[in-house]
Amino acid sequence: MSTASLSSSILAYEVEHGRSYHAVRSPSSEFSYQEEQDRMDIQYHALRILFHGKHFYAPIDKSPQCILDIGTGTGIWVMDVGDEYPSAKGLVIGTDLSPIQPQFVPPNVQFEIHDCTEYPWTFPDNSIELIHTRITNGFAVREWKSFFQECYNQEFDLMAFSDDKTLPSNSAVVKWCTLMNEGGLKAGFDLRLNSETIRIAMEEPGFKGITVLDLKLPIGLWPADPRLREAGKFGLGAMLQGLQGISLATFTRFLGWQVEELEVLLAQVRSEWRQRRVHSYWPIFVVYGRKPLLK
Repeated sequence: MSTASLSSSILAYEVEHGRSYHAVRSPSSEFSYQEEQDRMDIQYHALRILFHGKHFYAPIDKSPQCILDIGTGTGIWVMDVGDEYPSAKGLVIGTDLSPIQPQFVPPNVQFEIHDCTEYPWTFPDNSIELIHTRITNGFAVREWKSFFQECYNQEFDLMAFSDDKTLPSNSAVVKWCTLMNEGGLKAGFDLRLNSETIRIAMEEPGFKGITVLDLKLPIGLWPADPRLREAGKFGLGAMLQGLQGISLATFTRFLGWQVEELEVLLAQVRSEWRQRRVHSYWPIFVVYGRKPLLK
């Protein structure tokens, strides 16, 4: 983990099909960094609306000692939380594999290069008041038990659903989700998840007061509720913006698809998601708990 000079290996990127990927081989390195950065920021706004403007649900002190964000991406969550807690006694720290975050940030914000799958972590015990992560299942965290032993979460399931059968099982969207999961398993990570899996993984290392919220992030402008429609607008924008960047490496490296073949499927997926009659959504799981106080 480092906040100082960066080695050439950290700054190295592989170019494939005209897109840049992080040279460090991890699940998250399968995504192109160009469109992915824009997609992450759009997705952040979609979730912020879905969560009624909350950055997190866990109750914490008004002056927290330290807040840690795992898999921070562009760092937008960390910077907003740093602004929300300007009187924080400690820092708001964001960690990720790549130094893609801005250099000019609030004074209580710090970014560090860190692979969250390398255990043990180097943070001092009991030094962090809130550990936050979102949308990391499969992409960054392959095995939740070890992850929560270190923490000692907002996630999603990579399968789009509809409650009124407007997204049939033979749709292009379902085909894309199924193939993404198939490719993920071949690459060594599982993109399917449910809140019960997270709850059990948090119970094992001793978390108490675990709370589970099962939410739905709409994809598109179909909801009647204005807030959910606004969230769905950003949810759709995130997918349209980043669909190729998310898909390219998984389909070409692990499923043996040609780029031209993939583009046909992605065009069908985009077309379905743009149709208001398709009432699809992502399952979103908010799970949080507390570490027992030391006796």
